[in-house]
Amino acid sequence: MDPGFFYETVAPLMIVGTTTLIGISTLTSEINFYTRLIRLKDKATGLKLFTVLQVELACAKCKDEGKATDCVHLLHLVPRWQSSERHRRLKTVMQDRPDLIESELSGLAFDSLQQCFRAADIEAMFAQEPPPPILNEEIFICVDPAGGGPQSDFSFVSFQRVRGQIIIVGMDTISTKEPTRQYKLLEEHMLALRRNLYRSSSKITIFVERNLGFEAEHAKHALAHVPFARFYEDQKAGRVGVLTTENVKYGAMELLNIMMRERRLSVYKYFHSRDTKGLLLKLRDQLEIFSWQFKQAVTTFQKDRMALSGKVGGLKDDLCIALMLGAYFTSVGIIEKELLKLA
Repeated sequence: MDPGFFYETVAPLMIVGTTTLIGISTLTSEINFYTRLIRLKDKATGLKLFTVLQVELACAKCKDEGKATDCVHLLHLVPRWQSSERHRRLKTVMQDRPDLIESELSGLAFDSLQQCFRAADIEAMFAQEPPPPILNEEIFICVDPAGGGPQSDFSFVSFQRVRGQIIIVGMDTISTKEPTRQYKLLEEHMLALRRNLYRSSSKITIFVERNLGFEAEHAKHALAHVPFARFYEDQKAGRVGVLTTENVKYGAMELLNIMMRERRLSVYKYFHSRDTKGLLLKLRDQLEIFSWQFKQAVTTFQKDRMALSGKVGGLKDDLCIALMLGAYFTSVGIIEKELLKLA
């Protein structure tokens, strides 16, 4: 389903009190627009927004063993207008397309994406206790500007590095292309962080992604009056901000993955945000969705393509990107300082 059609045409009709939405679809991947709707929960009650009936013709054991396409243990659930014997024969006919067997015949969402971060690591990141805070430890803020069109927000994550760990102390996001509102939100966030006694005199270093133009320079100019705050400058390029290439993105993902597996990421108890609960949930969702995406070549003269992204099924990945880049560039800074000591 086109997300635009849903948000602009279908969703407004749901305001009418007597309207009921019934959706029927074959799930073509684990992460698409339908699976996102299935997972939505009411913020007030914590209950799922939709009543979901999902029919699968592959048992749990076969799925765990990677044999979902060969499973015949649930064929007794085949609708009465279909033939279980023909299901078996059709699986033989379609054996060279296991993705279609899973989605069309077994009712399973075929995983054409590969999630970058394990669910257990994400859960541990939000559950574990962070190390004790250090008085006036430096704060790092990584900003992902709204440069990706309607699928992108102005987002940033603030964190501290303590004993080799990253402690997330805040984050915020805003859906606007107006620079003055973006800078105002960032300034308010910095001032709010300093209201905590442990961070009242902390220095703040800000990393702004500068892939499009001079957004990092404009931000530095607009927030030059904030005390004890500096914007990272790339000395080699003579520019404010950081340049994100595909290699940097891959490296940032790998580094964050390692830190999560080693349990070196946590969320501070006194976390600051305009919407603490909502944004922590959004970050969790973006980490779960962030994936390797593959596009197979149409002909033998073309190349298979792959990319890292969390923009699937109408979702965004700005907070996830900001956290990844923050971990990467602060780690690079630490390594550079150590190399200077050895020189």
